[in-house]
Amino acid sequence: MGEDKPEFGFGAAGRPLWSVRDRDAEAIRSVLRTAGRREFGERQDGFVVEGGNDGAPFVIACTGNAEAAGVAAAELARYEAALLTAGYRVELDPADDQVLQAWPPS
Repeated sequence: MGEDKPEFGFGAAGRPLWSVRDRDAEAIRSVLRTAGRREFGERQDGFVVEGGNDGAPFVIACTGNAEAAGVAAAELARYEAALLTAGYRVELDPADDQVLQAWPPS
């Protein structure tokens, strides 16, 4: 695998997918984008996907104005529904009710 050729190709906006973790995080992003959810970016609020290293769950949160009272809960419910439909195991983070944990389908 050369430095200019990621093992798992490229995700949205040319994001390099160097590892299984990168590939799986991009799969979550793809499910959420397909469900009409926006990804956080320079000029927009939206979801972020982090974690997923060494068997740990991925964490999904909404950012920016989406953190306003009630908006985050509704947005997380949409994320959860999309991920469950795609076969992911999804739970609220026990330490933070503004964050979902997700595990890829087996």
